[in-house]
Amino acid sequence: MNKLQYMLRLAHIYQSYRAKKIRLGYLPIRLWIEPTDHCNLRCVMCPNKDLPKEKKGFMDLDLFQKIIDEAAAFVFDVHLLHRGESLLHPHFFEMAGYAHGKGIRTKLHTNGTVLDEKKARLIIDSGLDQVSFSFDGYDKETYESIRVNGDFERTVQNIVRFLQIKKEEQSKKPYAILELINFPDSPIKSNSQSQKDFLRHFKDLPLDKIVIKEYHNWAGETGKVPKRRHYSPCTFLWNALIIFWDGSVLPCSQDFFGYYILGNVKESSLAEIWNNDKMLHLRLNHINGHIDEFETCRECDRLWRNKFLGVPKEYLWKFLFRKMP
Repeated sequence: MNKLQYMLRLAHIYQSYRAKKIRLGYLPIRLWIEPTDHCNLRCVMCPNKDLPKEKKGFMDLDLFQKIIDEAAAFVFDVHLLHRGESLLHPHFFEMAGYAHGKGIRTKLHTNGTVLDEKKARLIIDSGLDQVSFSFDGYDKETYESIRVNGDFERTVQNIVRFLQIKKEEQSKKPYAILELINFPDSPIKSNSQSQKDFLRHFKDLPLDKIVIKEYHNWAGETGKVPKRRHYSPCTFLWNALIIFWDGSVLPCSQDFFGYYILGNVKESSLAEIWNNDKMLHLRLNHINGHIDEFETCRECDRLWRNKFLGVPKEYLWKFLFRKMP
């Protein structure tokens, strides 16, 4: 999908969102596909540690390929992640390579703890377009208090070695991002000595961007419902779908525990699920502001953000410049 096609798709999405259409004449522009919901960390802000063991698993490679074969006709990008650490999946690099081979932009978000040299080279060879490292805190004490079971020095070295390999191979891809969360009770201080010391690790290495993300409440799982001022229907319902490792399809990445499952790709196509009765019901109620029956939606902080041209500002700019996270 070239830039013109992408912009035309965005215009169609925006028009449908603003017109409050519930049955859409296009298919989603992006997917979140979860290779696994297993994770080796127990981060303080993440609900993953509360997932029951019987709910955890790994997506079959055949199922992943089935999804990609269908999605290649209409998606712009695929996020190869959701609730777990994707690099724990034994066939992750086959998945990334398969999606890349179908002409789909691929993105990975990883905690970096299992990123050894072999995996670093496989990431580059897979054609992955973007990798973001989730790393909180500029020092050992802060990092390990947030990223429980993580090792500060080892993880920093994993990321550094990945960037060194990327530099050695003179590879522009994947676009490398370091992400930190700005926790309300311990805000990140710019230009602090600890920040300067931390960033020296990446001097002269191809780290393309550092992002400080605002804390969100995982739809009430890890925080309070925000003050209600600027309501907007969830933009996800007009542009994306999320697929769990077992094939369950959901409308939004904030539904961590699968409260509102639209269907399953083992039984229905993505095209069928995109405009099925459950999705139409959800879009209609979002448009009317009737979200109390939806356990995830009524607790979510992402429905109450400032808007521009009727769209939450955060998503509008990212959409326009093809920089969706």
